[in-house]
Amino acid sequence: MNIIKAILNIFRSKESIFNNLIASNIMIDEKDFNKMNLTLGNTFKVNGNIKIKNFKEKIIKDNLTVVVINNKGKTIGYITKNELTYN
Repeated sequence: MNIIKAILNIFRSKESIFNNLIASNIMIDEKDFNKMNLTLGNTFKVNGNIKIKNFKEKIIKDNLTVVVINNKGKTIGYITKNELTYN
């Protein structure tokens, strides 16, 4: 039983570390993202300093593409479901 608890704790700690990353840590750089698939209805803007845990569920639930912006409002990157699963 202790082995199962240990495995669960490892999983939870990795998830906790991931959730506390900021958006700019996992985004695809603006110049490397294919913008042809974007529509106004499926985007959501966040600042690059926002923690992933604050918007992760919104991406998954609504199948959104997150537009990551800097403090001046300039787009610096994008996050999709793929970035959530690969990290």
